[in-house]
Amino acid sequence: MSPLDLLLDAMVLAWVLYRQRAVRRVRLRFNGRVPVLLLFLGLVQFVHYTETHSLGAEVSALVIGGFVVGSAIFGAVRAVTVRLIPLDKGVAQQATWPTIGLWIVSVGVQLSLSAVISSLHGPIGATGASVLLYIALSLGVQNTLVQRRAIRFLKGGSGPIGTRASVLDARSWEERPRD
Repeated sequence: MSPLDLLLDAMVLAWVLYRQRAVRRVRLRFNGRVPVLLLFLGLVQFVHYTETHSLGAEVSALVIGGFVVGSAIFGAVRAVTVRLIPLDKGVAQQATWPTIGLWIVSVGVQLSLSAVISSLHGPIGATGASVLLYIALSLGVQNTLVQRRAIRFLKGGSGPIGTRASVLDARSWEERPRD
C-alpha cells in the first residue's frame, strides 16, 4: 500500500464518520451513490494491489471473506445504534457515539486480520488494500437496515427510535422553489 492509498483510506473514513454524526433525512428509496462510489474506488485499489502482490488462495479467501462477513455483521450492529428522529414528514437519522465507536472498532478488526495473513506468509498490506471495500459494503448494509427501520417506524410498526424532539424543519430537504 502506498502512502497515498493510506491517506485516501483515512480521509474517506473521516468523511464517513463526519457524515454519520450529521442529522440527515432517511431516504425511503434506495440511494446507493456513496457506497457504490466507494466500492468502485475500493475495487480499483484492491485490484491494483493484487497486480503487484501475490496473495494466494488462502490469503485471498481470508481477505475477501473478512471484509464481506465483517461488513455485514458490523453494519447490522451499527444500524441498531443509529438514532431515528421523527419529523412531521419523514424520519431523520444521526449516528450515536456508540455507532462511531463501532466504526472505529470494525475498521480495526478488519486491519487486525494482517496478523493472520502474516502467519499464512501472505503480504500484510492486503487488509489495508481492502479497507475501502470494507467501508463501502459496511456502509451499504448499515444504510439499508436504517432505511428499513425508518420505513417500519413510518408504517406504525414498533422498533427502537430516538426520543429526541424534532431538530429539523420537516421541509428542510425538499427542493427549493425555482425562481
